[in-house]
Amino acid sequence: MTETTDAAVRRPPRSLLATLLGVSTMTIMASATITPALPGMERHFAAEPHAELLVRLVLTLPGLAIMVSAPLLAKLSGRTGRVPVLLACLALYTVGGGSGLLLDSLPALLVGRAVLGIGIAGIMTTSTALIADHHAPEEHGRVLGLQGAAMGFGGVVALLLGGVLAAVDWRGPFAIYLLAIPMLALVLRFVPDAPVQPADPTDTTAASPWQPRLLGLYALVFIGVVVFYTVPTQAPFWLAEVGGAGPAVAGALIAAVNLVMTLVGLNFRRLRARWSFPALAIAMFAAFTVGLIVLGTAGALWTAAVGMVVVGLGIGLQNPTLNGWLVSTASPGARTRSLGLLTSALFLGQFSSPLIAQPVIDAVGMGTTFVLAGALAAVVGIGVAVVHRR
Repeated sequence: MTETTDAAVRRPPRSLLATLLGVSTMTIMASATITPALPGMERHFAAEPHAELLVRLVLTLPGLAIMVSAPLLAKLSGRTGRVPVLLACLALYTVGGGSGLLLDSLPALLVGRAVLGIGIAGIMTTSTALIADHHAPEEHGRVLGLQGAAMGFGGVVALLLGGVLAAVDWRGPFAIYLLAIPMLALVLRFVPDAPVQPADPTDTTAASPWQPRLLGLYALVFIGVVVFYTVPTQAPFWLAEVGGAGPAVAGALIAAVNLVMTLVGLNFRRLRARWSFPALAIAMFAAFTVGLIVLGTAGALWTAAVGMVVVGLGIGLQNPTLNGWLVSTASPGARTRSLGLLTSALFLGQFSSPLIAQPVIDAVGMGTTFVLAGALAAVVGIGVAVVHRR
């Protein structure tokens, strides 16, 4: 039987929210954690065939697994409850992520990374759904903003801690995935499934994750990620070209972007109190536009850094704005499935961004590619403004 959740009237315990915020940090740590380990991993497996390609797949394969499994796990959670799926996926996250501590072949590591991706997919969809389920609609701006801040902070911690552990041994960063074990215990202790009520079987439209407005939100997530993901994938090369920046400087600037994301999340409640979700989405694409154009036309390192920080404002707005907009649009019965599709759209954007950008870079250069990405963001922002003025 299909069930829907109904947010509790009174505010839930802080321990519940703190646990779900901690769980949310697990998702952004997934890729940032092992990035510093890739050079050492490539040296270790240098004798294996196609080692250079396979090592890069270690970073990207979880995204493919997330794209495929997120809608399926979201549908499953609608049948079994959010918490059982969350617990199972935290276990998969631990096993798949921690497997890098023991496995000694690239094909086996790739299997572990696929398992990790399935775990991330379930964690992303159920944690956001549970945050919304346990809080009244008027609280969603505050709690989803805190989730965005927690994810930004988790990215900074993962980059710094992963770098320190990778300096000791390339396997070191894989130990960070074991943080999911105490998170699993905290979920068991503090996170119940939300109160449920039977869904109206005659209201098939409201319970569908394929409504036109929801499809539009999936498209906004996809385009937004394609646009801003040019920064983590291409900016290190551009910073070296513009200002001679090495890996340490590039890593520090990407960490600064995550810090900006955290600050935006902490202040999202105030922003949401003043602006509607469409207005916040327009502001998000405006930040992408300005930041990417400044980055692409930069003639010095400091100018490029300013552009990246402005892009960080848009990234900080993206998760709480589009998650919140979806939660307020989808019925409770469609909430988790809709979040699953949103998660797939996000990781499809991450996977597609370098594939789309590279031919453009080959044709017109990296700086112009950033400018064109900013122009695309401007077109989408104007489109959102036109649609929501009607």
